[in-house]
Amino acid sequence: MKRSLTWSMRFALAISAVFALAALAAGGIAYVLQYQEMAQRLAAEVISETNALALSARDGDLQDLTDQVAARASVSPDGSQIVAFVPVGDGAAQGNVRVYAPFEGLRHLQTGYDLTLIGANANPPEGFVAYGMSLPEGWIVTGRDDAWLSEQTEILTTSFGWGLGLAALFSTVFAVFIARRTEARIAQMEAVLEAVGAGEHGLRIRDEGRDDVARLAQSVDAALDQLEAGITAIRQVSTDVAHDLRAPLARLRLRLEPVAMDATQPKGTRQEIGKALEDLDQISGTFDAILRLARMQAGMVEIAHEPVDLAALCGDVFEMMAASAEDMGHDLRVEIVAPATVTGDRALLGQALVNLIDNALRHCPAPARITLMLQGGAETVLAVRDDGPGIPEADLARVRERFVRLEASRATPGSGLGLALVDTIARLHGAELHLANTSPGLSAALLFGAR
Repeated sequence: MKRSLTWSMRFALAISAVFALAALAAGGIAYVLQYQEMAQRLAAEVISETNALALSARDGDLQDLTDQVAARASVSPDGSQIVAFVPVGDGAAQGNVRVYAPFEGLRHLQTGYDLTLIGANANPPEGFVAYGMSLPEGWIVTGRDDAWLSEQTEILTTSFGWGLGLAALFSTVFAVFIARRTEARIAQMEAVLEAVGAGEHGLRIRDEGRDDVARLAQSVDAALDQLEAGITAIRQVSTDVAHDLRAPLARLRLRLEPVAMDATQPKGTRQEIGKALEDLDQISGTFDAILRLARMQAGMVEIAHEPVDLAALCGDVFEMMAASAEDMGHDLRVEIVAPATVTGDRALLGQALVNLIDNALRHCPAPARITLMLQGGAETVLAVRDDGPGIPEADLARVRERFVRLEASRATPGSGLGLALVDTIARLHGAELHLANTSPGLSAALLFGAR
C-alpha cells in the first residue's frame, strides 16, 4: 500500500512548484527582454552601417561608396555580412550579394528566397537582418547574418534551463527536508499524546525549537503539566481517603464481628451484621487496591528482577483458582503452547493473572470455559481467554482506568480497579495489556516484548 502524502509534504511540494513557476515566469520575461535587446542591437548596427554608406555617397561621389562596398565585401568571405550597391540605370551591381527585390527599411531576408550570396562558402548563413535605402544614385543594402542572434538565444535557453532545473531541484530537496523534519516533530507530538492518553502522564514533547511547531509543542507540554498535576492531586486525594479510612473500618469490623458470632443475638440481626461485614470487607479490599495501585504508579513498590518461569507460574495460579472456578460452575483450564521465562517480579505477575481470572469468573455466566494460556517465542503471550459476553468495543480502551465499571458488571462485586492493577503491573514489566473480543468471549493478554 502506498503511503499518502501528508499535508506538510503536499505544502512543501506546492511551495516548490510555485517557486518553479515564478522562476519560469521571471526567466521567460528575462529571455524575451534579452532577445529583444539583442535583436534591437543587431538592427541598430545594420542601420548604422547603411547610413554610413549613404553618407559616403553625398555630393554624388560614387567612388568613395564603391570603395567602401568593396572593402566591406572583402572582409566577409564567409558571407556573415552582406553589402550591395545597385546604381541607377544599367550600371553593374556591386557587393557580395544579389537581392531579388529592392526594399526600404529593416527586413529579415532568407538565403535562396530573398537573396543569393556571391562568392560565399559551401555553408552560407540561412538568414540576415538587412536594411535597404534608396539614394539618388541608386539603392544600397547592408546586413548581418542572424546566426549570432540564434546562438545567443540558444545559450540563454540552455543557461536558463539548467538554472531553473537546479533551482527547482534544490528548492524541492530543501522543501522535502523541511517537510520531513516537520513530520517527524508532529509524529513525536502525536506519539507523546497517544502515550499520555494511554496513562504515561509524565511524558513530554520537549521541542526546543523557535518556530510555530515548537511553540505549539511547548504549549502542549504546559497543558500536560497541568493535566498531570490534576491527576496527581486526584490520586493523592483518593489515596489519602483510602489510607485514613482503613483503620476506622478495621475497628468497626472488630466491633461487629463478636456480635455476629454471638449466639444470643436474633438470627435476623446476626445475618444483617454478617452482610455488613461482607460490605466492610469489600470496602477494605477496594481501599487496599487503591493503595497498592497508587504505590505502584508512584514507583514506591520495589520490583524484583528475577527470572520467572511463566509455565510454572501458570500451574501455581491454576491450582489456586481451580477450586473457586469449580464452585462457581466454570471450567478453568491451563494451556502451555510453548514455555517462556521473563525477568520480573513473580508475585506481581501472579497477582495480575489472579485478577484476570477473577474478572472472568465473575463476569462470565456459568458454565463458562476459561483458559489460562502461555505462548513463548519472539513475543511472549500470557493470556486469559473466556467464552463470555466480552466487552463492547467502545469500552475496551477505558476499562483499564481506575474505578471504571460497565453497566453489565454493576450487579457483580468489584471495585473497578482489577484491570487498572493488571495494566500497571504490565507496564512495570515492560509489557502491554491487550484486550480484544474473540466472538464469543474476551482475550486479556500480557504481551512481553511488545514495546
